[in-house]
Amino acid sequence: MKYSHRLSDAVHILVYLEILGSNSSSAIADNVNSNPSLIRRLVASMVKAGILQRSGHHGEITIKLTRPAAQVSLLDIYQAVESHQEFLDVDQEINHHHPLSRCMPEVLTAEYERVQQAAEQEMAQIKLATIVDKVRTKIKDAE
Repeated sequence: MKYSHRLSDAVHILVYLEILGSNSSSAIADNVNSNPSLIRRLVASMVKAGILQRSGHHGEITIKLTRPAAQVSLLDIYQAVESHQEFLDVDQEINHHHPLSRCMPEVLTAEYERVQQAAEQEMAQIKLATIVDKVRTKIKDAE
């Protein structure tokens, strides 16, 4: 299974903006260890979702949160940047001639939906402000 890093990169961008302030996509990309075009795409997704706002002109762009970090949840960020919203996916390429195989997608889909709901409830409780505070503490402890 291939994992997406969009959520962790998006959270990294938001923490960077909260701690270090607005900066160029190149500087953020260097910190995230990514490329500026990916950073711009993630920022654009978060602007579209209403998490970030972008202002200014071509060389002087400012990016900032639209609301306090305590009001932005991990779920908000996930929904903004992930195109595939389900954590688990049921294999639909089954042997339709076998009774057991025909039952599996329906049964697994119901169970996976329970997992999805539980994960989303937890993600809604985790606030960006908490992550920012933990990063600030780790930075201070490392100094």
